[in-house]
Amino acid sequence: MQWQFQGNRGELVLYFSVYLIYLIYGLCVLIGSRERILNIAKFEFSTGWPILRSRRDDTNDELENFTQYISDNWHWYLLHVALSRIIRKRYDHLQSLAHALTCSFILMKTMHLVSIITFILLLSSFYMASKHESKKLVWFLSAIWMAAIHLIKNSEYFYTLGYTEYFTVIQLLSWTVLRGCSFGLQRIKMRKSCTEEDMQNLYSLKNFLGYTLYFPCLIYGPFMGYQRFKRIMPQKNDRNEWKLFLLELLRALAWWLVLQAASHYLYLHYMARDLMAVKVVDTVFGLHAIGYFMGQFFFLFYVVTYGLGIAFARYDGFHPPNKPRCIGRIHFYSDMWKYFDEGLYEFLFIHIYAELCKKHSPVLQKLFATALTFCFVFVWHGCHIFVLIWSILNFACLVGEKIFKYLISCPSYKDFANSKLKLQASGLQRLNAALATQVFIPAAFSNVFFISGQDVGEYLIKGAYINGWRNYIMLTFCSYCFFQCSQVLLQIKFLAVGMKTSRNSASGSYISTFSAGTVSVLSSIKLPH
Repeated sequence: MQWQFQGNRGELVLYFSVYLIYLIYGLCVLIGSRERILNIAKFEFSTGWPILRSRRDDTNDELENFTQYISDNWHWYLLHVALSRIIRKRYDHLQSLAHALTCSFILMKTMHLVSIITFILLLSSFYMASKHESKKLVWFLSAIWMAAIHLIKNSEYFYTLGYTEYFTVIQLLSWTVLRGCSFGLQRIKMRKSCTEEDMQNLYSLKNFLGYTLYFPCLIYGPFMGYQRFKRIMPQKNDRNEWKLFLLELLRALAWWLVLQAASHYLYLHYMARDLMAVKVVDTVFGLHAIGYFMGQFFFLFYVVTYGLGIAFARYDGFHPPNKPRCIGRIHFYSDMWKYFDEGLYEFLFIHIYAELCKKHSPVLQKLFATALTFCFVFVWHGCHIFVLIWSILNFACLVGEKIFKYLISCPSYKDFANSKLKLQASGLQRLNAALATQVFIPAAFSNVFFISGQDVGEYLIKGAYINGWRNYIMLTFCSYCFFQCSQVLLQIKFLAVGMKTSRNSASGSYISTFSAGTVSVLSSIKLPH
């Protein structure tokens, strides 16, 4: 269901003005808290870039490890793209084998023997499980390896290999569990519709290794399900491919620079680690701004990391998921799951939710499927208390959103709004947006638990609900404005995409075919309700 914004130009000015003022106010509060945070910080921040004359918040382990990883391995990315280009141009049938051999060589050069052996055991076990074509065996193996990853996280031995490799091994194993699971389950799913010869070609050892050992997405994603990986797109003009590839890399670099520059002025990474740093902000709306900008920093990190993998995957002819959608343009939390990490969402829907219920299944069956989906999310992310809270809040907000959408679709609700409240289309849309805001607020704060942990998450969400009714009315009004702004931006995007598709269809270009394929893939995927 897509709503149409029904307001006038004056309303638009009001909504976007409130949004802009809120952002400026939040930035001023956060920048103004720098010195107080430096005074109470448990350790000294790095000196930062001399030109900015401010210390840089270097306390985000994921960002620091990514930067170190690229610094240490950039030449391997160049090796991959050079070999991949030669192979695809002259020996296309060897592409999967080339990816596997290249990645294997890189891992042997960059990781310790124990890490490599652990990874080989994981790959071997999933390939053997896929040969048996048993869903129960694939899921049992996934559970065993997720438990093993949890043990590795708490292993002093792996930690002695160096923090960078320790972090890399956990990332590598976690992503590979999903890839192995996707390969095995997709093989079982396609058994009924494929001939024996097709099965041997599509699900061969060569393709399994090419999929699970695709270097650009190996450590930092995004996750690309096997149903996407096996769809090689036709080659385009060499010059255009290089231009698009370099443009994608420059975008990732530009956002990395933005993130690095912002960390000189906004100490949000440290705030996510230390509740005392959050408490230096003494205004309620300043606390709300912390939650908002934590989400934006989190979003930018994945734009950079996923953007890098997506650039290489598209250049190599694959059909990877899209980059995350900005959280400032998401007003229904279901869209957060659909568009922030499309690859993970597709895995959860195809292999868990859709296996447990169908479109017309009873409500209780859908709720059970959704709950089990979030159980997997909780376990895969590490079985931490803050992840459990985040998962429960996500589940509750999605259920609340579903109830809300059911309510506004009821004829009795519409009759009441029209006959009793005397609301026209524009008034009804405003009422719906105001009601949806009550689901949007806790959903937005739930992300703080995942980003910063239990202490900071509890403190910020309490700030929204226990600071008096005046605060909550103002928070609701601002959130309502954000909601309406997001809806307008979404309509503009749909209009722009529609116009672009129409132009491409008229010219019969390749891009039209590619866009149609993308729409076809994504439109077949529904949200776990």
